[in-house]
Amino acid sequence: MPASLHSLWENRPLRNLVLLAAATVVAVIAAAVAVVTDRSSVETSFVPHPLFAGLDTRLDQVDRIVYTASQGMHGVSRVVMLRNTDGVWGAEARGGYPVDPELIKKTLLGLGDMEAYEPRTANPEWHRNLGLMQPEDIGSAIRVELFRGEERMAGLLVGKVPERAVDVQGEGLIYVRRDGEDQSWLARGRLPLLKTVTEWLDPTFVDISRNELARVTLWGGTETPVIIERASRDESDFSIVNIPAGRITRGAPVVNGVATAISGKSFDDVAPADTLDLPENAPTVYFDTFDGVRLTMSMGGQGGALWAKFAAEADPALAVPDADADAAAARAAEFNERLGAWVYKLPQDLGGQLTQTMDLLTRESGPADL
Repeated sequence: MPASLHSLWENRPLRNLVLLAAATVVAVIAAAVAVVTDRSSVETSFVPHPLFAGLDTRLDQVDRIVYTASQGMHGVSRVVMLRNTDGVWGAEARGGYPVDPELIKKTLLGLGDMEAYEPRTANPEWHRNLGLMQPEDIGSAIRVELFRGEERMAGLLVGKVPERAVDVQGEGLIYVRRDGEDQSWLARGRLPLLKTVTEWLDPTFVDISRNELARVTLWGGTETPVIIERASRDESDFSIVNIPAGRITRGAPVVNGVATAISGKSFDDVAPADTLDLPENAPTVYFDTFDGVRLTMSMGGQGGALWAKFAAEADPALAVPDADADAAAARAAEFNERLGAWVYKLPQDLGGQLTQTMDLLTRESGPADL
């Protein structure tokens, strides 16, 4: 051994320091190798896969969808949607009223295509951090279930959206776990997460466009109707045609707003028609089209709200010359089929617009109006 090395070896404190440094270097290298090896094994062993294998090929068999969410100390709420024999999806709690078909499509395809993207905790004590506590335990997860008859085809608890809300391909990410399992996942996919029945309802309502609308009569069938009309589709403004002497309207914007109030509107809620009896003197509105369709809306109160029933008929006497009588009859039949079996809870602003009186829509004329 060279003299310098021998001298170093004989110096015990220095020798120990050298040995400690060497051991540290070995430990660091071993740790680095372990991390790389572990990461490599994870990356190569886990491959994203469908959460419900084969479900995407059976979606046409689903006949019931159930969403369950917590209501805190009041238990849980359930939205149940059923597919009828005609293939139309309806809300069980609203007598089968049609639900939005686009939302149904997104739900079915969302579950069928949902992928386990990365594994997360399997410790139930950590589920709350991911929003995956079940709703029966006052958890924030929403349970989504698909059924065929009594067979549950899929059950998924959906939790929080992570800060990294999309993957590198732009797909949505969310924390989930299969119902009944502790293993959680960062999943790739999207689902509608609506907790109330009314959010699911098909929003299609009275789809009479401004171009179709010839006349609106408020307080129809009474001695004090308000008749608002225009002579042709080319006229931009509606006019009140039965204004009492000495009065004028409060302006074209006000009159036009009332005439077209229902265009583009939806409703707040719905129920089967036989659940509401309207009084004989219920406020009534007539909507007349240039093609000769009259849609009658009768209104009544229930629970502090204003509800409406609808009935349609084709009347050639209301049509402009050369109107298509067959098209008018078909349009009236379509209204009756879609609206006739239901009563609709009206938005407050719409109910207010369509119950205005002549006194509210006009004012006394003065010298400045001459």
